[in-house]
Amino acid sequence: MLFFGARYLDLTAFDTSALGLALWMVYWWITQPVPLYVTALLPIAIGVPFDLIPNDVLAQSYGNQMIFLFFGGFVLAIGIERWNLHEQIALSIIRMFGRTPQRILGGFMFSTAILSMWISNTATALMMLPIAMSVIQTIPRFREKRLFSVGLLLSIAFSANIGGTATLIGTPPNIQMAGILEQEFGLSISFFEWFLIGTPFMLIMLTLTFFTVKYFFIKNASFEMQEIEPRKLDPNQKRVLYLFLVVVALWMSRTFLNDFMPIIINDTVIALSGAILLFIVPSTEKRPLLIWEDLNRLPWGILFLFGGGMALAAILAEANIVSFLVEVMKPLANFPVIILLLVVFTVAVFATELMSNLALVSLIIPLIGKFAIELDLPLLGISAGIALSASCAFMLPVATPPNAIIYSSNLIHIKEMVRYGFVLNIISIVVVTSVIYVLFFIG
Repeated sequence: MLFFGARYLDLTAFDTSALGLALWMVYWWITQPVPLYVTALLPIAIGVPFDLIPNDVLAQSYGNQMIFLFFGGFVLAIGIERWNLHEQIALSIIRMFGRTPQRILGGFMFSTAILSMWISNTATALMMLPIAMSVIQTIPRFREKRLFSVGLLLSIAFSANIGGTATLIGTPPNIQMAGILEQEFGLSISFFEWFLIGTPFMLIMLTLTFFTVKYFFIKNASFEMQEIEPRKLDPNQKRVLYLFLVVVALWMSRTFLNDFMPIIINDTVIALSGAILLFIVPSTEKRPLLIWEDLNRLPWGILFLFGGGMALAAILAEANIVSFLVEVMKPLANFPVIILLLVVFTVAVFATELMSNLALVSLIIPLIGKFAIELDLPLLGISAGIALSASCAFMLPVATPPNAIIYSSNLIHIKEMVRYGFVLNIISIVVVTSVIYVLFFIG
């Protein structure tokens, strides 16, 4: 037996081989001696020979429909990037907001968040960084120029992380959570259902982040930028935009449309249909809007990471480890719900600073989901809070790709990112707890 908190952990209560695999994967996910995606293949290499997971469950994990929903979203994002539609959208939003320091900050944050809802936050940060650098270079010299520059760059990282929380495909933890809930608990969540949860959090968090960055970085900034010249969309950008808008409209109205159509469609079908059309609709260059070679930029490893996370969740459930840990956690039920939520989401926010947010969701959602069911708490509410918390890593460059990308500008010191990121971590814990409590525990 091993000492575990105030209890002793009885190793005979579950399959220790499964526990060993879980600890192995957690250690590799934190220390990263091999790529995260390689670690996600361990359930296949180790789980099958040791009979830790049935073959059919393993296949369902790596072939889950949520993985193909994310794949479809990736392809749509690549179509947007291929024709520079995202840059056009960002510049249009920034131009619309205005040229004073406060308006420039608002324009960058809003455009970054909007883009991050639909394309990866990594791609969004990569695209926004050179735009921000060009703006910084053209800002007239004034005493607080470096302070404003740091605030503008940090706001891009913060907004890229926050924006993705609004949609199911916006950030990997959301889709991972949905996949685990469907596979392990039989609970399906649609694109629109998540939108109703994620959007309030995103809007509140983005607003508070704007005022936080404004307070620390642009209190005394005073200048006016040159006006950004408007650009017209070319025919190819218009075709991608129209196709993308149709996909988003179908995602939003799917549950309503299914009541009137002879066939039933889901979010994955819509995403894949839109992706396929990109390979069919012609461009003005006498080729389709996308060709297969364009997918060389698709982060295929993420799809394996999804599968490995869901396979690990299945292994933990199969070995009764989740059930055992739920028993260990039951004393927490004596706390008021609001305190319980605050503790769980605080752990999630700070844990995701040190490990992959996908790995965090893969480990915690099965446990917290079973715990919620045992205590008759809203399963979706608790799980949604974990997923949102997993995207709120603002302190360290290694925590999320947007943080690392912005840090690579060499204009930001690590102490600055930690200091201001810590403030946002605390704000995000309060916002996640409040939003989940209001949406799921009041009324």
